[in-house]
Amino acid sequence: MKKLIASAFLILVQGGLMVTKAQNSEYSGSYGNNVVEEGIAKYYGKNLTGNLTSYGERYDDAQLTASHSKYPLNTVLRVTNLENNRTVDVRVNDYCRCEEEGKLLNLSREAASRLGMIASGKAQVRVEVLNARPASQVNIYRDYDIAASTQERVPVQSSSLMPQASVSMAPSSYSTAFSEDRTYDINGTVKSPRGFAVQVTALTSLNKIHDMYDELIKLGLSPDEIYVQVGQKEMGKVYRILFGEFHTKESALEKVMWLQERGYRGLVRTHYNY
Repeated sequence: MKKLIASAFLILVQGGLMVTKAQNSEYSGSYGNNVVEEGIAKYYGKNLTGNLTSYGERYDDAQLTASHSKYPLNTVLRVTNLENNRTVDVRVNDYCRCEEEGKLLNLSREAASRLGMIASGKAQVRVEVLNARPASQVNIYRDYDIAASTQERVPVQSSSLMPQASVSMAPSSYSTAFSEDRTYDINGTVKSPRGFAVQVTALTSLNKIHDMYDELIKLGLSPDEIYVQVGQKEMGKVYRILFGEFHTKESALEKVMWLQERGYRGLVRTHYNY
């Protein structure tokens, strides 16, 4: 038995693949290719758009980027959501203190969207180093547009970045408009929907709710059928994003199945005015 274990270990090492369950984003070894980590990924909120990254460019939530505590800037990583097997390739353009927050890395909003983790705000992921490159090699580029079919990385030119302090983002105009036990549209206008609805997620962050709203719009839902229902829990306000005004629970359940086919979970909830 000991010989079998030793042989298996030798094969793993010779194969060049190192897998580490990363609780604090720590592993042994170099930063070369074939390094693999597993841990929690979260994503940067929309309110951080425009802030300077460690690379000197401004954070753009539409780009495929990430922050990590250890990898060199411009390292290209492949991130796989272990809950649904969706994969996206990202470029490290910022440093973070992720291990202090119990996570492996932060992703841009677009990367999180492609991984299907907007509803939960986090995911258990596997991270593989595809290419560790010095920052000086590609410092005129903003990001890589990664073609899924060829995996070619096409550099996208960016406008010049001024070396300024980070931009202070003002809170969204809708952030203070929501009261408990009421229903609103995404802009904070009071609504009175009736019947049943499909709840997609419930979060304590309005910024993350707005991100989920954008995801529902991508799925083809109309802004007029998406609602934010405000509740109260021990931790404070909770914001439920839901859609539809269904006359029967059965018709709402059909939409739950429709949602699941598109990679999201849902549940049936009654509107406050039911």
